[in-house]
Amino acid sequence: MTGLGRATAEDEERKVAVFIKTLNGKGLDVSIRSNINLYEFEFEVRNKIKEYLQRGTVSVLVQVEAKKPKGNVVNPDALVSTFQFFKDLAQRSGFNLSDDMAFYASLRYVEMAEEELEEETKALIIQALTDALKEVVKSREEEGAKLKEDLLSRLRIIREHLKNILENKDSILERAKKRVLEKAKELNLPEGNPTVLNEISLILSKMDIEEEVTRFKVHLERFEGLLDAQGEVGRKLEFLLQEMHREINTLGNKMPELSQWVVEIKTEVDRLKQQVANIE
Repeated sequence: MTGLGRATAEDEERKVAVFIKTLNGKGLDVSIRSNINLYEFEFEVRNKIKEYLQRGTVSVLVQVEAKKPKGNVVNPDALVSTFQFFKDLAQRSGFNLSDDMAFYASLRYVEMAEEELEEETKALIIQALTDALKEVVKSREEEGAKLKEDLLSRLRIIREHLKNILENKDSILERAKKRVLEKAKELNLPEGNPTVLNEISLILSKMDIEEEVTRFKVHLERFEGLLDAQGEVGRKLEFLLQEMHREINTLGNKMPELSQWVVEIKTEVDRLKQQVANIE
């Protein structure tokens, strides 16, 4: 489900801003970008995200801004050895690397290597991340309420088509029985002839859709019940829709005369599948 969240946290020395965007997805796929190197702290960030989100493609941007310029002291020995490393690497690789370029690369490498994420910064990141996640959850809940209304409206459409199926199935069975009797009459066979009765019984048995209708209704009730349930229900809803599709497909094969309503129900089930992909 789509959602947006933004939050900031700051102290006297630094300000942290976290931006989160979520898109539809069957699993949880998290990507994190930052203007600082999070190192192993990224593991804690991902765990915090999992506390609030279970499904979706989640993009997180963490920005840390120092309020006061920080004078980093670079280890001169590390700088010299790194500079020589870049020069030797360039020479072995056949690259033309100037001293200025090698020095700049060495300086950035050493600065990044010596940076350590302070505990105060970590705490601010978690604070801003948590607030942004709460905002994401809120926006997703608002979208979820609208989504639920759409799903319920489609269930009502399906029930209306199912009602038409039930209202027409008996007349279709009666016409099938009538065709057998007309054929028997052409062959001079009485209605009570065992062959005629067996043929009628066989045809009516093949066209019996009571089990499919009953199971389909049960799936509809369970689906609607899950819309009010707490926790992760997305996969359960997807399973029920698969079962609905199978039942209505079997029903249509047994009684092709009902195809106009069967096709409509299949269409709504497919639309439900698309929407359910947004639900955790």
